[in-house]
Amino acid sequence: MTVRALMTRGLSTVRAAIDLIHQAMGPEEFHLGASYSTEHTPLRLSADAFFLEPPEATPEAYVAWLLALCRDRDFRLVWPQSRWSSLLDARARFADAGVRLILPCPDSATLAEIQDKARANARLAAAGVPLPQARLVTARAEFDEAVRALSDGGRRACVKPVKSIYGLGFRLIDNGKSPLERFLGNDCFTVGESEFAQLLDSAEGQTPFLTMEYLGGDERSIDCLAHEGQLVRAIVRRKPASSRWRWQIVEDDPEAWDIARRAVAAFRLHGLINVQTRERIAPDGRRQQCFLEVNPRMSGGLYLSCLAGLNLPYWMLRLMCGTVDAEAIPRPASGVQVAKIEQGVIL
Repeated sequence: MTVRALMTRGLSTVRAAIDLIHQAMGPEEFHLGASYSTEHTPLRLSADAFFLEPPEATPEAYVAWLLALCRDRDFRLVWPQSRWSSLLDARARFADAGVRLILPCPDSATLAEIQDKARANARLAAAGVPLPQARLVTARAEFDEAVRALSDGGRRACVKPVKSIYGLGFRLIDNGKSPLERFLGNDCFTVGESEFAQLLDSAEGQTPFLTMEYLGGDERSIDCLAHEGQLVRAIVRRKPASSRWRWQIVEDDPEAWDIARRAVAAFRLHGLINVQTRERIAPDGRRQQCFLEVNPRMSGGLYLSCLAGLNLPYWMLRLMCGTVDAEAIPRPASGVQVAKIEQGVIL
């Protein structure tokens, strides 16, 4: 029997996930619908059916629209890519209508904790996960004290908002350039201490940041297939500092796996999610991975991970539908070097 599944508005990875499922599935195994906020989207080229989401809908209006769509088009499985909080609160209404939701965590309170980096770090620290040194700051004096403490320990400082995505607002503290030099060089990676302190002053305590030690080693993106707090499979993509972000390598990395496993268990994560780590480099050259953040969604580089021979979106759908046992899902290859290219399409 064909499983009719719907993926709602999300990032560009949604189209890649639909393409990956189509590549792996058997004849008529899945019918994949997609919804988005505008008709001008490449999703129309990939999905088996496309639906326009209501513009600027309130949470209740959106839930009502999605329920009606599922009833009218017989979607029995919905993999939401956004509006998780509203849908977590409305999960029982969908269950009563015979619709299963694939949601990243058990409730909206847990989601709020995940999306607050300070609170998420606190929970993971209690679970024994290695983390960068960090302090919550909302004012100039707190920031100055945090930078001084890191400097006294021989560490560089960086800052990032407590709530953000895509790395928006992350800056390395660097006093080696003037504001004009940064402006003319289109430098969106560094900021001076005095510049950032002025930003905190202007925010008047309303925008909390983490002031953290800067981790200078390699970054890893861990694409995880999780089931009710258990890590089923993970693909680790290392982004070597020497690559200048031009290529990545898929590795069998027990240290990264353990951090991802602890994060998945701490928040009882479910579905496809992403964990990021970065290395602390000790004076003697030893490297230790530290947790950076968890994203309750697919990563932007998911399609790169799947080049290692494990089609995560396809196997996730099968696991959620109960047509495969977790133990039977294949494992990825390691040592695969991957890179991305851009491609144009005609809408």
